[in-house]
Amino acid sequence: MNEAISSLIRYALDHQFLEFDDIDYAVNRVLYLLKLEKYEKVAVSAPVDYFSVMEKLLDYAVKKRLIADDIDSRDSFEAKIVDCFLPRPSELNRRFYQLYKTGPMTATNFFYDFSKATNYIKTGRIAHNISYIYEGKYGPLQITINLSKPEKDPKQIALKKDIDANGYPKCALCMENVGYYGSSGKAPRSNHRVINLTLNHELDKWGFQYSPYSYFNEHCIVLTKEHFPMKVDHDTFAELIDFINRFPHYTIGSNAGLPIVGGSILSHYHFQGGRHSFPIEKARIIQSYKKRKVEVQVLDWPLSAIRVVGNNENAIQDMVEQIFAAWKDYSNPELGILAHTDSDHNTITPIVKLDGAKYHFYIVLRNNRQTEARPYGLFHPREELFHIKKENIGLIEVMGLAILPGRLRQELDFAKKCVKEKLPFSSYPELEKHLVWLESLRQEAESAPDLEKFFETRVGQVFEAVIEDCGVFKQKDRAAFLKFVENAIY
Repeated sequence: MNEAISSLIRYALDHQFLEFDDIDYAVNRVLYLLKLEKYEKVAVSAPVDYFSVMEKLLDYAVKKRLIADDIDSRDSFEAKIVDCFLPRPSELNRRFYQLYKTGPMTATNFFYDFSKATNYIKTGRIAHNISYIYEGKYGPLQITINLSKPEKDPKQIALKKDIDANGYPKCALCMENVGYYGSSGKAPRSNHRVINLTLNHELDKWGFQYSPYSYFNEHCIVLTKEHFPMKVDHDTFAELIDFINRFPHYTIGSNAGLPIVGGSILSHYHFQGGRHSFPIEKARIIQSYKKRKVEVQVLDWPLSAIRVVGNNENAIQDMVEQIFAAWKDYSNPELGILAHTDSDHNTITPIVKLDGAKYHFYIVLRNNRQTEARPYGLFHPREELFHIKKENIGLIEVMGLAILPGRLRQELDFAKKCVKEKLPFSSYPELEKHLVWLESLRQEAESAPDLEKFFETRVGQVFEAVIEDCGVFKQKDRAAFLKFVENAIY
């Protein structure tokens, strides 16, 4: 184990998350974890392959029965080993804000590299994700098949919002996760660090971290230190704008605060963002209105999307609040849009990005009403599309980036094999959920010159239909959409 521990020391020094003065301290902590009594330094040449070194240490821990040989136990123990080399949260915060003085991008570059180097961001697993561009009728959509995390059920997501959070930590986003070893059903966070943030004059009441399973470049999470449910209101808009002022190279947005349209974590107020260009930014403009110091643009997008553009943040926020207030009470029974029944149904997905000196504030209209015919939601994907995408359609999908379940890789491989070998699709039980869809494609698939590209396109078409289903104003209802916007802004 001497060579493995020496390699990890070299790796930690090279990636600047261990100081020379802390080497002996770190070594003794690792020895305690591995139940070793001594250590002798071994010369190690750079670069060090982190994953192979960590694999040796974890295999040793399994062999010595220090941990069970399963992914959860190995992940927890790995995080604990890495934590031996890491600075305390307060030390990391000081370093982040020292770098911030030279520029916000310098600070985030450091923290992002730190989060990857410590394997908090699971780069090895993320690398297996499948990504491609689907050229759709609204422009290019970004399609990813997520092989890192399991698919979630919308009904389970809704139930979690109402569960009394007596556990520790209360949820995956809570600050108590920093340094948490992990337990049954709760991921290890020993190597987790969060940067303190002040937003909207709330001193150090926010945290900034990266997602361990990044869906796009520098996928970050901005969260409240206090655990309370998702919401969208006046403060949300001010907080999003303030974050962009502090980190102008990022996009930031919030999921809506209601079940069905509110993303996957409803129990903890948070935003998501990153250094990435999303398809919604290239959406065509249907209609544009000049009002006071801003321009209000209605976008040609699968969901009902409005963009407010201007360089005055107060004017931007005033217009966003005006449109949001109008939407909260808007009903159009002919289109199935009801603002209120036994509960409130209208909300928005807000997104902000700076383009040069101009703020681009996106308002995506959402409604979570359910009916007997559509129990998952009238403006949720139809059940016949669940074979491709069942989860809630949240912020990321709203912006045109599909996060599709990892099961699709194997299922599509089976489908392609059936086409090539002229087998019935029923040959594979995994394809049962796809049978109607696949049978409708069979003749075209058999004559396709490139079967891989053929299925990529057909999956893209289904995702496009998925987010169209979430649009409160359909394409045929464009006149009603424009009328709503005009009434809202004048």
